Amino acid sequence: MKRIKRLSKIFFLVYLILLVPSLTEASNMHEKENKIGIVYWHGDIKQNKIALTFDDGPNMPYTLQILDILKKYNVKATFFVIGKNVERYPEITKRIVQDGHCIGNHTYSHPELLVNTLSHIRYQIKKAEEVILRETGIKPNLFRSPYGMNNLSVLSEAERLGYVVVEWSVSGRNGIMEPRFDKIVKKVLQDTQNGSIILLHDGNRLAKKANRSQTVKSLPLIIENLKQRGYQFVTVPELLNLN
Repeated sequence: MKRIKRLSKIFFLVYLILLVPSLTEASNMHEKENKIGIVYWHGDIKQNKIALTFDDGPNMPYTLQILDILKKYNVKATFFVIGKNVERYPEITKRIVQDGHCIGNHTYSHPELLVNTLSHIRYQIKKAEEVILRETGIKPNLFRSPYGMNNLSVLSEAERLGYVVVEWSVSGRNGIMEPRFDKIVKKVLQDTQNGSIILLHDGNRLAKKANRSQTVKSLPLIIENLKQRGYQFVTVPELLNLN
């Protein structure tokens, strides 16, 4: 049984490395169809509103640096945090909320949910929720699964627990590997349009002090350029008109 589970995880990682990037590059993510009330890829393409989102934090010192930049430019963002990282850096999590940003659930330990049971999917969402609520006083209602990978089990369980699933339509492609800042900037600027949900990472799963210096360096350039193009930065709930 352990061997089968190990092989399943290896297959899943190979799938992520080889298939997902090609699909992302080959398709226009803004054309993905929102499943209203359940899962969203983007906001209204008729309005010049966009949402910055950050995954895998909080992460020292880069989340703090990102928060400083967002404050400087008066931009509100949405942070999909990992429960274990919240436990590691509760004060940073509190600051995310205190600065007026939205906080979302990104599971407790960032597992590959597609190869897990319903009970473990439920545990991952509920455990992260408990940690976030304990540290911030806020019960999140936005969920993003690890790697953005969903199936019927993940979606149905998230919906049953009262969550809206949020994907993305633009990615800086700074997931496991951190590219140079200019590549992050180029990718975001060329793909952003009305209603974009932009994915960046302030952490790297459960890695301690994961290097996100290139993301930090890219952020002012992204914000300045997109503001010059007339885009308004809002949180995900504001973008999607969620209560």
